[in-house]
Amino acid sequence: MKHNILLLCMFFCAVQGFAAGVVKIEISADTVFQQDVEIPFGTTLVIAPGVRILFEGYRTLRISGLVIAEGTSDEQIIFSSVDRARGSRETPAWKGIEIVGKQAHGNFRHCRFEGAFRNLIWESNPSFDSCEFAGNHYGLYCTKKAAPPVKNCRFYRNTYGIAADFASPLLSGNVITENNVGLQLQLSASVLAGKNIISGNLKDINTEDALGPNQNSMSMQKMWDIMRQLY
Repeated sequence: MKHNILLLCMFFCAVQGFAAGVVKIEISADTVFQQDVEIPFGTTLVIAPGVRILFEGYRTLRISGLVIAEGTSDEQIIFSSVDRARGSRETPAWKGIEIVGKQAHGNFRHCRFEGAFRNLIWESNPSFDSCEFAGNHYGLYCTKKAAPPVKNCRFYRNTYGIAADFASPLLSGNVITENNVGLQLQLSASVLAGKNIISGNLKDINTEDALGPNQNSMSMQKMWDIMRQLY
């Protein structure tokens, strides 16, 4: 494992020095964060294939700008905690990623999110393609009218694979298995789903509709506009 202290220093100098315009930060080697990290609006973080982003302690990566994390099938980008073994059944040890706000975005491809409490999508639409979510409390937690496109991903060994709370994730081609709850829908949530496999969970789908229909939910026209951009 590389504790890239120089890169870490450069990262925080760049972010803290952000004033106006666009800042681009690139991470091309394994990096350990020992404190919370925020990517503000106007900042783009690019993570190279094969890089491990590790957190020491109950830390979070909060994204208000843009993150581009595009690995490959042979070189996944890993988001996990320090010294956590791949596939571990230990309790989640870091807080997770948070993609927050209408102007926040992320492109995640061939990434693995492991051992987090909650990977939060709040009022934003980041895309996840061919990613893995394992050993988290919430693999993905979508809320506040979030509509992230999630396709060809695998969710397993999480307490909740995907949870939607007043949100409408777009799910296609995913495998959701070996979780306590595969898909949790609550507080007027809905999904626009393609061919997903949701089986082998203690409970495959759990729904709650305590607040009735969501009068402010995304229109079907907007959903289909997003789908046309994906396929």
